[in-house]
Amino acid sequence: MTRTRLALGALISAAVLALAGCGATDVPSASWHGSPVRSGSTDAGEGGGAQARPISDSTAQAVTGKPSATPSASAPASTSASPSTSSAVASDGIMRQTGGAQVALTFDDGPGADTPQLLAMLRQHNIKATFCVVGVAVQEFPQYVQEIVKDGHTLCNHTWKHDDKLGKKSADTIRADLQRTNDEIHKAVPDAQIKYFRHPGGNFTPAAVQIAAELGMKSLGWTVDPSDWNIKKWPGNQMTQHIITNVRNNTKPGAVILSHDGGGDRSATLAAYKTLLPELKQQFTLIAMPV
Repeated sequence: MTRTRLALGALISAAVLALAGCGATDVPSASWHGSPVRSGSTDAGEGGGAQARPISDSTAQAVTGKPSATPSASAPASTSASPSTSSAVASDGIMRQTGGAQVALTFDDGPGADTPQLLAMLRQHNIKATFCVVGVAVQEFPQYVQEIVKDGHTLCNHTWKHDDKLGKKSADTIRADLQRTNDEIHKAVPDAQIKYFRHPGGNFTPAAVQIAAELGMKSLGWTVDPSDWNIKKWPGNQMTQHIITNVRNNTKPGAVILSHDGGGDRSATLAAYKTLLPELKQQFTLIAMPV
């Protein structure tokens, strides 16, 4: 009798489950386009099997031929420290900030006799920078360009012979100059990436910016300029103190700092950065411009 009751009870339970939907609950399941996710889950689609992904607006449009009517569920914000260089480009096509809170050190007119000492200082503090190199200097010191790349710094085209009027010349002349400089860099480092161009004197023109872009380079300006090249105005230790004061007072999150490792005597610049490098590293995240 007992066995008969147990069997009958099992049959009744099975029938109830079948009618109720085989164990379905009233907890909403994960869905796309920003609908509520399953209670207690951290991502739509969590719970086994292939993870469900929100369908993007571009995918919806490709499938239906119409834009998505509702916004897609967003992925978690990236924690990467890399800045967005595209967001830092101004309406004139020139980048003057990093695109994030990071600060970029940039050194122009080299490589030169002072470049190895600067590289050693950067290496000591584990800091990456951007070097805007001149073609004739690359031709003279290809080994320093190799060292720049080996240490993980970024390269920037600063024209063949520091022609501050290049941007006003013909398109063919501008293109030939920039290409010649890139070719010389590639003689030293065949696989070097050259993603930036800085016009001497900051004398960018629409033609120079456009041609640089056609050659795969963003035009790179700056926000902090201690004029460390002007050693006649601030000789010796005066220049060192001037650089330190200028950089300290003007560097803010997102800044691009302009200094020089070539084009003349840069001993004052080196002396200034012996003080500035540890200070800047303590206050900011210092980066080479991303490539």
